[in-house]
Amino acid sequence: MNIKSLQLFLILFLGTVQLQAQTATNFTCNDCSGVSHNLFNELDSGKVIVLVWVMPCGACSGPATTAYNTVQGFQSAYPNRVFYYLVDDYANTTCSALSSWANGLGLTQNAWSMRFSNASINMMNYGSTGMPKVVVVGGANHLVYYNANNSINQSTLQNAITSALTSTGLAETSEQSSLTVFPNPVSSTVNLSYSLNRSDLITISLVDLQGKTIAQLLNSNQAAGKNHFSFSTHDIPDGSYLLKVSAGTDEFIRTITVRH
Repeated sequence: MNIKSLQLFLILFLGTVQLQAQTATNFTCNDCSGVSHNLFNELDSGKVIVLVWVMPCGACSGPATTAYNTVQGFQSAYPNRVFYYLVDDYANTTCSALSSWANGLGLTQNAWSMRFSNASINMMNYGSTGMPKVVVVGGANHLVYYNANNSINQSTLQNAITSALTSTGLAETSEQSSLTVFPNPVSSTVNLSYSLNRSDLITISLVDLQGKTIAQLLNSNQAAGKNHFSFSTHDIPDGSYLLKVSAGTDEFIRTITVRH
């Protein structure tokens, strides 16, 4: 590699590292229902937040709706963990007008979907503007996992939310330390290894990020001690999935990526 190529590589590499290490900017403000929010406190509690800035405008409608539907898809697998914050771009649209626009698109306000028209939530903290602008933030380190202007890729957005969930440490419980899933990413066969304190009914299922069960892989009694299970991903499309392992009343979740 010559010197110019090396310099170009270092510029690209360092730029990528800087992007990956971007952190959120804190804010404290009320949503359109008068409820106060502090971003860092909410991230520290394990929430993943998808910020969607809109004018609002016609061009914003499609991507804003896609982001909403994506967040909605996480609610069955991760209830009250992923949140959709619809934000007026420069806080110069009234909450009433913003709500009317959102309601017209079916972007319902609910426990995981809020609306804001407050200058404290500044999209300029995340680089260039674009309508809509979609940013995913999460984890104790308050990292940015997704940052897009004008249009969004739903698959990339799903993967970003999954990564943010994993970073919170709440996508798993301490009891899951005995569950190992490998390799990950997987191209052909997934192997599970887990320990049971007692004989129990074990169910293993594969779920997509919209909460739909793709396959029921196992439903049988397993003996106490070390157990193993494998399954093929040959007929499973590329993408990210949730692997749910239930042992009695306990449910453990791993995120796997299929990449043929």
